[in-house]
Amino acid sequence: MTFNRLYFNRGILHQNFRQHGWLGIVYLLLLLVSLPLYIGTQYRDYTEEINSLFRANGEFHWLMAITVPVVMALFLFRYIQAGGPADLYHSLPLQRNHMLTMNLMTGYAMILIPIWITAGVTGWVSAVLDEPTFSFDSTAVWMWGVTMSIVSLFMFTLTVAVGMCIGQSILQGLTVYGISLIPLIFWGTFEMHLKRFLYGYPVDIFRFKIETISPISRMGSLSYAIPGWGEIGIYATLTVVLSTLSYLLYRKRHVESATQAITFQIVKPIFRFGLMFTIVLLSGAYFSMISPGNTEEWGVAGYIIGGVAGYVGAEMIIRKTWLIWNRSLLPQFAVYGIAAALILYVPVADWNGYATNVPSKDNVEKVRIGGDQRIYVDNQIVKLNDEQFYSSSVGYIDAVLTLHHKIVDTRQSLNDRGQNQIIPDQESVRIDYKLKNGKTISRQYTVQETNFQQEFQNMKNFEDYKVVSYGTYALDNDVHSVGIRSRLTSDRAVYISDPQLIREFKALLKTEILNQTYEDQKSHWESYASAEVYQNYRDESHKQILDNPNLSSTYEIKPTYTRLIAWLKENKLYDQLQVSVDEIASAQFIKQEIDSRGKATLVYPDPQLIDQSLTGKKKVATKNKEIISQLLQRQRSGYYTDQGIFYQIKLNFNKGQNVYMMLKEEDLTEDMKTILSEL
Repeated sequence: MTFNRLYFNRGILHQNFRQHGWLGIVYLLLLLVSLPLYIGTQYRDYTEEINSLFRANGEFHWLMAITVPVVMALFLFRYIQAGGPADLYHSLPLQRNHMLTMNLMTGYAMILIPIWITAGVTGWVSAVLDEPTFSFDSTAVWMWGVTMSIVSLFMFTLTVAVGMCIGQSILQGLTVYGISLIPLIFWGTFEMHLKRFLYGYPVDIFRFKIETISPISRMGSLSYAIPGWGEIGIYATLTVVLSTLSYLLYRKRHVESATQAITFQIVKPIFRFGLMFTIVLLSGAYFSMISPGNTEEWGVAGYIIGGVAGYVGAEMIIRKTWLIWNRSLLPQFAVYGIAAALILYVPVADWNGYATNVPSKDNVEKVRIGGDQRIYVDNQIVKLNDEQFYSSSVGYIDAVLTLHHKIVDTRQSLNDRGQNQIIPDQESVRIDYKLKNGKTISRQYTVQETNFQQEFQNMKNFEDYKVVSYGTYALDNDVHSVGIRSRLTSDRAVYISDPQLIREFKALLKTEILNQTYEDQKSHWESYASAEVYQNYRDESHKQILDNPNLSSTYEIKPTYTRLIAWLKENKLYDQLQVSVDEIASAQFIKQEIDSRGKATLVYPDPQLIDQSLTGKKKVATKNKEIISQLLQRQRSGYYTDQGIFYQIKLNFNKGQNVYMMLKEEDLTEDMKTILSEL
């Protein structure tokens, strides 16, 4: 009787549901509208099989899970944030842990009951529909209920725990979402800091994990990354920890701390430094992005300005006034400033040896260029097995180490490149070493390739590099079909489905790619055609084959692939991709001069440049079939340059279609030079 009277006081529970029960009803209605009603009213010509209910309007479900429970906690525990209600409730003959338990149980009921009613209705709707838009099994329904329950309870208990340390409801809500975003803000901005000041830091090392470290950003990744048991377990563990912490904090909280910004003295420095350092990172990242010349000084200035603004803002929030000046303000700010500066400086300091750390040849077991390889399959981004991309070739390892040593020794930085963020001939290289002691070293650099031409040539001539860089590993998989499309005009395409022809095509394409010279790889000549290879994907984690027509790899068929082009001719495929001279009525030329040394410009076949009547731009047109034939055999692809003379060209088809291309001045034939002499 005593247990029931204290922990399940019917008067308190009745008052909670009478006053706040409408929140549970709203939650139920929102969930019913966003899931079973959505599933039951969607109409398509086909049934989509889904393995998670988050594939069906999942972003809205997650939004409800991270907002409605927060509102519930704010309303249920409003009494501890207001002076009058705090005195009234704490004068009742109930211990605080009893009162907290009843309020928590009320919140849990208002969260869990709507979720599981929605799950049951969803299962029923799916069963009664004759032609459902979405097809799923009971496991998907059960997993949706578990995930929504745990995430909702996490946001609820986080709000409760924060409320024990905060004395104002509005600040409590803002702090909850601030805490939820801190991992995303901290790592996103701190990674920018490391990339800017730490030479060789690989910026994308956590590229596909950062979105999952915040419940708010997680909403945007549901379409390709379903919450798994590991993620759910983390939220469940945090929910238990936060619930326990709420009991401990509530026991120590003073009633008179209601309406105060911060209720515990020990929390004030944590809040002050947390807010200050967050503003420091955001301000530094912003000033770095807007800096003229991309100079480091602007980033440092941003950190200083952010430190001052963050500290002053935190003080005003804590004291609830803008009159914060006193003798201890500057010394205290100096302490926090030094702590923030050390956190920013120590990881990027030269003396830590990160920038100059190149492993010795004897310690390297294997090496990889290009980083992780991922594909999009079955509505998910799948990371491919690393091992197939690493090479243990002694010669290749030596070539990579030679390049790495020279990059580190010259310490060439492309940060000071002016407002233009692209320079001609820049090359981004990502190096991953697996050492014999089991450790991994990763570095990433953006350098000007002409300064390392010999080293790049030695590395890129190895098959080990070409297999990864050009994706020839995908040609070893089973292939459904091959589609080849002309680069000149997209309506010229052929498809290969005969197994024998596919095997021959794959073998020739792989040979041509692996036989490329360094000059072939650097060439700016436009490809003759592109080949899209559709294939099966074997999911190693589930040991099953997913037949997905959208899973494909694209390869360029370059003019230097003479054996492959000869094969296309032999199998009567080449002519189907070709454009006949007789199809073209005329060709128009316009001269384009680039002279912007130090500021690279992307030069590409530009329809606007040749179609618009520009002052000082004279066009030359010709119907000469020989010149048109020569144009059909050659064209430049777009690339960055800061100087050169180019000719924008427009081919006018008899049937009204237009094709645009580009040539450099040195590409012109004698016939072309003759008609262009007047430009």
